[in-house]
Amino acid sequence: MSIYRNNKSITALVIGALIFVGSNASVQAQGLGNSPYSVLGVGESYSDAFSTNQGMGGAGVSTSNGIHINNLNPALWVRNRYTTFEFGAISQYKEIKAPNASQRDFGANIGYLALSLPAGKRWSLGLSLKPYSFVDFESRSSGKVSGTIYDTYYYYSGKGAINQVSLTNAFQLGKYVSVGLESSYLFGNVRRASESQLLIGDGADYLVSRTERNSYSDFFFRAGTAVRIPIKKDNKLNLNLGGTYSFGTDLKARQTTSFELTNNSFAVGLPDTLSNNAKGGIHLPSQYRIGASLEWPYKLTLAVDYSRQNWSQYRSFAGNNDGLVDAGRVHLGLEYIPDLVASAGYFKKVEYRLGFSTGSMPYSPDGAQLKDTNLSIGGTFPVGLNGNSPNSFTLSFIAGQRGVVSNQAIQERYGKIVLGITLVDNSWFSKVRID
Repeated sequence: MSIYRNNKSITALVIGALIFVGSNASVQAQGLGNSPYSVLGVGESYSDAFSTNQGMGGAGVSTSNGIHINNLNPALWVRNRYTTFEFGAISQYKEIKAPNASQRDFGANIGYLALSLPAGKRWSLGLSLKPYSFVDFESRSSGKVSGTIYDTYYYYSGKGAINQVSLTNAFQLGKYVSVGLESSYLFGNVRRASESQLLIGDGADYLVSRTERNSYSDFFFRAGTAVRIPIKKDNKLNLNLGGTYSFGTDLKARQTTSFELTNNSFAVGLPDTLSNNAKGGIHLPSQYRIGASLEWPYKLTLAVDYSRQNWSQYRSFAGNNDGLVDAGRVHLGLEYIPDLVASAGYFKKVEYRLGFSTGSMPYSPDGAQLKDTNLSIGGTFPVGLNGNSPNSFTLSFIAGQRGVVSNQAIQERYGKIVLGITLVDNSWFSKVRID
């Protein structure tokens, strides 16, 4: 009997979990704590990188060791020749600074669920569920009404997410080239609210509230290719090249906007519906990523990527751009495995990673585009004292800073922990032989 046979029931449970979470993803896929920049566009985007690549600065569009699922490039899913399930969770602590205020915040969320199936000798199928973007912000302010003795109060908030469920097809063409297509369905809803109140103090402190709810759904496609070029014989050193292109898409949207007047938490009259399930849409811009890597298989990998998304092409439900600009980013990463097949020595089989990433954000208050820079470290730890199990867990730590402190911008210093769990089962597509 295969030593992985017991994993089959685990994987079956995982598929059930994938279906269950998918049916409840609009509840599960929320933000990572207060994020003021998520007020713009569709909010803040989640990285396509799973925990392993997060530890490499988000690099790796050109290479995969076949042990873990590399979601940066759909063409690389074909490298996984066993049934592989991956689960990821992410937590974030950040310090937010403005000229006259600061805040510390924490949030956590499911990062991804993914299942890779070797459907044929040169064909792999993949299923995945992850957040695409999230909106999570909250701010309060107060001040004097000009020319009066009265104070005013303002409150703005937003909550919600767009989620992504995907089917990936990856094919090996010949010995060195692979291609892949990720077909995704995006869905979710976002609620934004604003409140204002004039504080008179005579019982007439009416609160004016405006609430906007947007629901989104439509298909989204990402294509990729990867090339492995042998430099030394016997697969001792390879040059890898890879790239992906995410097609721009128009998401269908429905918007409901309401207006309400209250006094001491009691409604004054009936709420007024300004728009009810109005049809429209938003445009998500295209994105590309290219990269190269040097790979000493199962020993050392050095990778560099460049990614860019044309956020200037974004259009909201109202047809606005929200002031977004094109954003590019550089990713550098290293992966080192001392001795994957060592007969003894647990830490010789640990996969160690180091990464660096820097680039521009799609925000440019006062015409100055904001930057985001971070460092990352990580490791994959096999299950069991001797490290002989194909199952493992991955931890990646990311620390960085983005934005600046000014009257039009804020600065965020953040630390993230990404946990990944990998379960492998090689018995699904193996023929049973009777001696």
